[in-house]
Amino acid sequence: MSLLTVDALRVRHRAVTVLDGVSFAIAAGESLGLVGESGSGKSQTALAVLGLLPATATVEGSIRFRDEELRGAGRAQLDRVRGSRIAMVFQDPMSSLNPYLRIGVQMAEVLQQHRGSSRAAALHDAARLLDAVRISDPRRRLTQYPHELSGGMRQRVLIAMALLAQPELLIADEPTTALDVTVQAEVLAVLDDLRRDLGLALLLITHDLGVVSGNCERMAVMYAGRIVEAGNTADVLTRPAHPYTAALLATRPVLEGPRPIRLPSIAGQPPDPARRPQGCAFSPRCQQVMPICQTHAPVLRQQRDRSCACHVGDEPLLPTDGAADRNFA
Repeated sequence: MSLLTVDALRVRHRAVTVLDGVSFAIAAGESLGLVGESGSGKSQTALAVLGLLPATATVEGSIRFRDEELRGAGRAQLDRVRGSRIAMVFQDPMSSLNPYLRIGVQMAEVLQQHRGSSRAAALHDAARLLDAVRISDPRRRLTQYPHELSGGMRQRVLIAMALLAQPELLIADEPTTALDVTVQAEVLAVLDDLRRDLGLALLLITHDLGVVSGNCERMAVMYAGRIVEAGNTADVLTRPAHPYTAALLATRPVLEGPRPIRLPSIAGQPPDPARRPQGCAFSPRCQQVMPICQTHAPVLRQQRDRSCACHVGDEPLLPTDGAADRNFA
């Protein structure tokens, strides 16, 4: 039985469709990476799952957490789930933390709200979690304000805060944005260790294929509000079936061989959701476009070891000589 099942999720903001039939499932203890360019719908998916979209948004489809339907749920039902059973780490730790409150006050509130803990007991557990995410001198950190911590430490505070109530699912939306490479690796290592130790399921939202490669068992690639490819992470990264996935892989710097004069990029821009092209949304940028691509939108269908929405076929679009494996080692 899946822990979270999203089926045919559609989200419209007024007359503009930003998610169009998104479906995926996450099992207990599993990690799923949701990747794609900015504007592909990754964060909208996460916000829809937690019921955090604005009241003007129209949400259709199904969002089931175990045996509980969350789409259309009331505030009281969502408050029982958010923070205690499903937690989220947002993109920007500085804007996610209240600058006027000490770290300890903000962390203790989680357990006071969801577990009815006393302030003393909540602060004790908060210090324990800060130690678990490798923050030095956790007791002193609880007395500090967010601006007194580095970006990496603030991100670890958010991870610790999200895990305080021992949720079953953690949604991490670009958890290493704006962090340097060394701190990014440390934060991801902490997240991975905690996930395995606690048996936590993880939905990791990112645009970095390297992050997905090292931290997710499965991955789903989004483009223009739809999932265009999904499967085992190693299979998708070494043998992509969709031209968009192959194009994303081609833009990664190659560590071997001569240095290119210019880094490769995907020509064009993602479509405006209000002016999505007829047929396949990726067709204006695709190097393998066919006439049918411009008139008929492909459906996501099972192709051997993964799902893919493409008219091209089910043959891998990169050679399987191990070159892609070396780039993600």
